[in-house]
Amino acid sequence: MQKQVKVAEALARKYPEQVVLVTTRSKRGQANVMAVGWVCVASGDPPMFLLGIDDEAYTYELIRKTREFVVAFPSARMARQTLFVGTRHGHKMDKFAACGLTAQKAALVKAPLVAEAVANFECRLVEITRPGDCPLAVGRVVAAHVNTNRTLRRLYTVGQGHRLGGIRRA
Repeated sequence: MQKQVKVAEALARKYPEQVVLVTTRSKRGQANVMAVGWVCVASGDPPMFLLGIDDEAYTYELIRKTREFVVAFPSARMARQTLFVGTRHGHKMDKFAACGLTAQKAALVKAPLVAEAVANFECRLVEITRPGDCPLAVGRVVAAHVNTNRTLRRLYTVGQGHRLGGIRRA
């Protein structure tokens, strides 16, 4: 049985939900990384991701300028770094260095891979659309990478207040 409630109350039951790291590189060569919670697979053929990123985010600015980015699935071991890069702005900070993440050269785009991540997807921007208050960037996957450590588990947002953790496998 269902009962009608306010949208905010129902949304509190959305957990666990995905969290990814999105990397970009400025025209000057500076790598940037940001945590993004509004993400989904937008197409299987061709493979595409859709990201919801705030207008003010440095990552959004770089995606618009360079037309490319990397989507990385952080491992459960990366909760501290994911929270760090998701709560600080990259305009004047090297977030890779500040939190100890390793930038690895990508195959086809200039944005770096995250070496510690479970998987990385190199993307080229297809379009940006704005159906509401947040711009949505759609990127086509042009290359994919997986971590050689197959025991790593994905990191998820498991509760309100940016509570992060792994998900137990059934």
